[in-house]
Amino acid sequence: MLEGFSTMEIIKMLLPVIILEFGLKIFCIISIYKNGVKNVNKIVWILVVLFISTIGPIVFLIFGRRNNYDN
Repeated sequence: MLEGFSTMEIIKMLLPVIILEFGLKIFCIISIYKNGVKNVNKIVWILVVLFISTIGPIVFLIFGRRNNYDN
């Protein structure tokens, strides 16, 4: 599938995805520190965000993020 592409061309194609994922992880980690979390310890959520690729931050945003209206 990628036989005709050089390594640099592949990196250039994947760069937007890599930047988006990195930005999402940074956003989630900042949110964990500033706003706190629901249900589970902060350390657990940080590990989920860091080590479960793209799914970890999405799971945090859906289930773990503390909203402004939460007490």
